[in-house]
Amino acid sequence: MSAQTACGKCGATVSEQMRFCSGCGKRLVARSKQHLPTVVGITAILFLAAFGLQYTIRGSRVMPIAHRGGAMTGGQAAQSLGAGKSAEDPQLAAMRTKVQQSPDDMTALKVFAGMLGDSLRSNPSAPPELVFEAIDVFGKILQKEPNDPAALVMMADVSFDQRAFTKALDFYERYLKIDSEDLGARSRYASTLTFLGRYDDSIRELDSVLKKDPKNFPAMAYLAITYAQKGDVSTAKKIGGSALQMAPSEDARARFSSFVASLDGAAATSDGSAVNAKPASTGLSGLEQSLRANPVAGPKFVKADLGAAGTLTLVYRDFPMSQMPPFAKEKFLSGVKAALVQNKLQAVTKVEFTEATTGAEMESLKVDASK
Repeated sequence: MSAQTACGKCGATVSEQMRFCSGCGKRLVARSKQHLPTVVGITAILFLAAFGLQYTIRGSRVMPIAHRGGAMTGGQAAQSLGAGKSAEDPQLAAMRTKVQQSPDDMTALKVFAGMLGDSLRSNPSAPPELVFEAIDVFGKILQKEPNDPAALVMMADVSFDQRAFTKALDFYERYLKIDSEDLGARSRYASTLTFLGRYDDSIRELDSVLKKDPKNFPAMAYLAITYAQKGDVSTAKKIGGSALQMAPSEDARARFSSFVASLDGAAATSDGSAVNAKPASTGLSGLEQSLRANPVAGPKFVKADLGAAGTLTLVYRDFPMSQMPPFAKEKFLSGVKAALVQNKLQAVTKVEFTEATTGAEMESLKVDASK
């Protein structure tokens, strides 16, 4: 039986399995710092593309390492890692049923939200259905309690992981007004600023984190990436080297060292001493590369077919577009439109999204790729 105790903030009864207090939303245990942030892989790709270089991060996609949600037990992690259509965590399934039976039970909804957040953090390959469900649940909590801290930070994190950076920025700012001392969230907030091109603001935020915690690896890594994005490669290399010395694990060190090593090539290119890199692909091939880079939909993408009369068919497998929340679908479709422009497919006037297994049309989109 689970040990029972009380929340130190509001006094509500909590168990050792709970990650967030059902009464006030306070985090009950610290998040793990044993994983390399997703932003390292994504930003490295963006940064090196700007210098005309090829860069690929190998290994599984992971949630940001600065998360401070509680670690799962070995059995729970094994169940969650195998979660999907064939083997879902039975505790998650049971709580989903409870929420469906009592949709107005905010206590159950908050516990379910915490479980979904844990599942997303522990399962890099979580199916899109789980991501969309989490967004929906977090949103329901925020509709009734706009300042719920747990829902705010979880919504910020999942928006960040989906690269919906404007949304992530809003949620992080709202959350940090409530818990200004959450250094992990502040580091991810700073990284969001970097993605939005606000480099100086990001540097100020990261400097404030490192002033309080000089050995904070995520903040140091984000700072190196921010300077690289800004174009100050020499500073990025210096900070990146310091970050490697404080990496919390061999896996984190190995992944981030690839980024640091790539800075040598970037510096050479910026000095004009490197051979010009092969330009990135455009056209249908370039579009497919862009679509596969999407952290959620990319693994589900199969192929693109350009037919007559400007109709483009995009084929996905096990990608439930009908279940996407409105803002997630809008972000996804906007990304497709941007990819068409980027890859010079101005002739495309209609995009059809098709399910690979059944051949059924999931969605259609009229588009003017010249805009």
